[in-house]
Amino acid sequence: MDGKLSGKLSATEGLTGRLSGSGGLSGSLALEAVRIPPYTGETEFTPSDSIQVIEAAGLLFTEDITINPIPSNYGLITWNGSTLTVS
Repeated sequence: MDGKLSGKLSATEGLTGRLSGSGGLSGSLALEAVRIPPYTGETEFTPSDSIQVIEAAGLLFTEDITINPIPSNYGLITWNGSTLTVS
């Protein structure tokens, strides 16, 4: 059985290719250069009692992100209306 397979590959931005075969299969696929802008914000963070959002969607990280431990001299202060507690 001798057959021929041919078609065009396409997907998201920058991906193109061609696939063909006759009694076998061969092809090529190329990814065009797509520039992803770098993340240029802070890369070191310390936990807090509120949400921290790092706005980095669609950006390329060029460094590792560091999450520091809660400093040993931090204390949690709570007030129940009559007593102030530091723990």
